[in-house]
Amino acid sequence: MDVKTFKFINLDYMDMMSDNDPEMKKTMLEMLFEEVPEEMDKMKALFEAENWQELSEVSHKMKSTLAFVGNPEMTTANSKIEKVVKDNSEITSEMFAAEIATLMQLYPLVLEELKSVHQGI
Repeated sequence: MDVKTFKFINLDYMDMMSDNDPEMKKTMLEMLFEEVPEEMDKMKALFEAENWQELSEVSHKMKSTLAFVGNPEMTTANSKIEKVVKDNSEITSEMFAAEIATLMQLYPLVLEELKSVHQGI
């Protein structure tokens, strides 16, 4: 599938990191299939529990994962979550509810496109 046909992912970074090796890329995609839903579920649960410190830690971990996905909206939303927690002592869920919503809305669409890439390898 032509990279230009993707709406939610950009795999330039993954291609570079895998040195365009199809087997390495396949392995990296499989890690994303496991990690992204798991981490998104954690983030949603931590947000709902108002556990800001752990949410920030998961958000920090997701920075490198999202680099492989190549979705700028998810990357921006994730960065804002971590920044809000770092920069504020009084935190409310309203400070980044929109960012959590963006992540939750986009990640299934991202995974769908990643799976189509995986199937094509």
